[in-house]
Amino acid sequence: MFSEPKRKLNFSEIEKYRLPIYCRKGKEKYVYFYVLDPESVMDGSPRLRRVRKKFNYIHNKKERDEAALRFRDEVAIKLKQGWNPLIQESGKKGFTIITTVLDRYEHYIKKLLKDNVMKPKTVTDYMSRLRTLSAYNEQLEQKIVYAYQFDRNYIEGFLEWVYVDKDTSPRTRNNYLRWVSSLCTYLYNNGYITANSAERIPLLREDDKKRKTLTQQDLKKLKEYLEIRNSDFLLACLVHYYTLIRPCEMCSIRIDDINLAEQTIFVSKDISKNRKDAKVTLPAKVIHMMLDKKVFSYPGNFYLFGRQFTPSEHKSDARIFREEWAKVREALQWPDCYQFYSLKDTGITDAIDRVGLTIAKDQARHSSVVTTNKYVRKEQLKAHPELKNYEGNL
Repeated sequence: MFSEPKRKLNFSEIEKYRLPIYCRKGKEKYVYFYVLDPESVMDGSPRLRRVRKKFNYIHNKKERDEAALRFRDEVAIKLKQGWNPLIQESGKKGFTIITTVLDRYEHYIKKLLKDNVMKPKTVTDYMSRLRTLSAYNEQLEQKIVYAYQFDRNYIEGFLEWVYVDKDTSPRTRNNYLRWVSSLCTYLYNNGYITANSAERIPLLREDDKKRKTLTQQDLKKLKEYLEIRNSDFLLACLVHYYTLIRPCEMCSIRIDDINLAEQTIFVSKDISKNRKDAKVTLPAKVIHMMLDKKVFSYPGNFYLFGRQFTPSEHKSDARIFREEWAKVREALQWPDCYQFYSLKDTGITDAIDRVGLTIAKDQARHSSVVTTNKYVRKEQLKAHPELKNYEGNL
């Protein structure tokens, strides 16, 4: 008969302390109590260790008893509140209270935003996921208490809760996994955990993006509709389609960033996704529309697209493009797969057709043609006719 393997105890099942007792044995007068030994927990075999405080130094019996009993009662209260003197003595950061650690992480992310290391949208996403993680831990019957408990089992439980209980998509679950991995990197670099527990958790297979490119007919419909209804937004659509500048970058472009002589728009590293300075080509067609709308009559420090898609001294939010696009999509009775970002996707695929993969890659500011190649349509894939009558040596 084989013995059953020992089940790993959950932290909530581990005895964490025993209340203090005042002991009088001969000349010895002391209070002793038991607390969880942090070293034993880290070794995977949790056990209690005795802590003792003597009171022999107080010679007056009444004063000694009062001091010992007062100490006993104070320790009992602190133990029930989670206090453990051995954890403080051990200096192990893994036993830092998890809420304290996550608070420090939040301050760290906000500092990255303040120092312009991280973009506001990224910070907003991180803070949202951090709140979700906190909500997950709060609803658990067996919450984690210390940082070292942020292990693979806990992370997998969190991801399952996000995916199954909250009924999200594989893409959302994978985005949470990527964020948790970055959180683990922070915890590891600061000594709270001994390894990145998220690294070995696999991603789920994702469906194709819901977003689809626009057909030539629909691009024509869009232009005809906006020429009459909202020519200012049409300019924004043209900039997005031809320059491939992202919406979050478009709202930060200033008029001074446009060089008419070079026919370029400068995208600063402060606003670009890849944190690199770049110039993208501005086709004559777009410049002519800018001239018609007297864009360059505004001060150079004005943002190209304000709240009403006209130059403004006040910076707008990228949401203005999505919100206006939703109105256009409803008016034209288009499906949800047509999104404002679809213009950029369509611009890349059309550029591949007309100017080639390499130039499209540079305009889109992709790090390699591998990324750009993902935008190639099925009908753009071509075989080599030279091989039709090819005869090898076999």
